Amino acid sequence: MTGVGKSTFIRNLTEDDDVKIGAGLNSCTKDVKTAKMVHRAADGQSYDVYLVDTPGFDDTELSDSDILSTLANWLSLQHERALKLSGLIYLHRITDDRMTGSAVRNLIMMRNLCGEENMQNVVLVTTRWETVVAEENEHGGLLAPGGFWHGMIQQGATYTQYNGTTEAATAIIDRLIHQAPIYLAIQQELSQGKSINETAAGQAVFTEMEKKALELQLAEEELRREAERMAEQAARSAELLAEEGRRQEELLAAAQREAEAMQRIQEEERQKLQESIAAMEAQVSQRRRSRSPDCVVM
Repeated sequence: MTGVGKSTFIRNLTEDDDVKIGAGLNSCTKDVKTAKMVHRAADGQSYDVYLVDTPGFDDTELSDSDILSTLANWLSLQHERALKLSGLIYLHRITDDRMTGSAVRNLIMMRNLCGEENMQNVVLVTTRWETVVAEENEHGGLLAPGGFWHGMIQQGATYTQYNGTTEAATAIIDRLIHQAPIYLAIQQELSQGKSINETAAGQAVFTEMEKKALELQLAEEELRREAERMAEQAARSAELLAEEGRRQEELLAAAQREAEAMQRIQEEERQKLQESIAAMEAQVSQRRRSRSPDCVVM
């Protein structure tokens, strides 16, 4: 898994400054790399130990299928050379509060690569203990019944802690140095003529790819539905705006008609008033002409 300290672990054991150590959660291991060390066991005997650094299945640049292909090709080559593995060391940050999706995926892939029959050659290691204050027996519930590592422990895997020191790393190698070497499950599957996709690990990657494809499809459908809802809302808003525009035009037209009607009424009333005034003036003038004079002077 990316960022758990694989390269640091190897560098501490080999004292090789050329082993590249990544920063943060960005991957620094892109290919399968080996480093040699001479290990002096508790019985005083020396062993040539080859440490294999592999990319994790949550690599920040490589896909799971690319990583599996890289691992499968390397493991197949070792099988052809009749080289077996003494063990697998699986590292997990104790600082992680929970098992993330990528951590679970890495664990599943490791189990499929290794095979349940080879769990006695697996050491499960929690790292970053030097960065936390915790009791010696704390392990985040990984080993408890129902925990992610409980079943593997039941099948023969062992567990330990790594605090970043060379001594702790050496003690982990001690756990594996006397184990009977094994071929991993995927090596046996490939030697039987199976393609990478037909192996248990390949099927796990395919299932994960199907899951991601389904999630992508669901996300695309949700985006499409959201786009349709937005389009419908936009169309409805445009319709409402158009309806409001028509209503305003109708109100304006009605106001204009009312204003024109009022103007006609006013003109008619003014005309009637003028006609009434003219009639009254005519009557007054008529009366004046027909009235007898009060005094005649000659």
